[in-house]
Amino acid sequence: MDRAHWLGRAHRRTGEHRRLYIRPSHSREAIVIAHLTGPELFRSDGTVAIGPLRRDLLDVYLRWTNDPVTMRGNGRTELEDREALRTGLDVMLSGENRHVTIYDPARRDHGAGPLPVGTATLSIDRPVAAAEYLITLGEEGRGRGLAAPATRLVLDVGFEDEGLENVYLTVLEPNVAGIRAYKQAGFRLIGHRRRSALWAGRRVDEILMDAIPTSRTSGRGRQPVAT
Repeated sequence: MDRAHWLGRAHRRTGEHRRLYIRPSHSREAIVIAHLTGPELFRSDGTVAIGPLRRDLLDVYLRWTNDPVTMRGNGRTELEDREALRTGLDVMLSGENRHVTIYDPARRDHGAGPLPVGTATLSIDRPVAAAEYLITLGEEGRGRGLAAPATRLVLDVGFEDEGLENVYLTVLEPNVAGIRAYKQAGFRLIGHRRRSALWAGRRVDEILMDAIPTSRTSGRGRQPVAT
């Protein structure tokens, strides 16, 4: 089983990319991503769409991973190395977990396709039909209400395509926006790990949440993308 937690950490479990942080305000202009051409998409709800990871987006993934907001939300202080990220991406593309790129269909990159705005992973423990959920939104994906619908789409993949019975996550307690988005997508609070992580150098609790097939919230017209 592919034990990768996230890009650049495919060879070992570190938990560095386990939390979502949504910055409440930023420029809403699309950030140009060069050479984006008609990506493969397999689910969309009209608000967001998801498709597989792409090697041609390596430098975009690296920018998201090393974004200061992402790093703070993950309790991480060291920048990711491009070569480590490339190696991790190769492992994930050949592994058994579900890794997706998140797109905003309302914004285009020079007409070449929907704008990539983030990534998400289901790190699957197949013998027990459970998975850990991980999400990163780049700057261009924050503050637009995309986290909850993207999470709902990934839960659809987990429960409907992968046959999962439980999806769980951890999120840092100060990350109020992230917790709210998870709740909107159908996750429920199940516990705390006290003083187990760092937020901007400050010792904080981790919030534990999970979702099961019957706990999903309804989404606006989400459906597989026709092929």
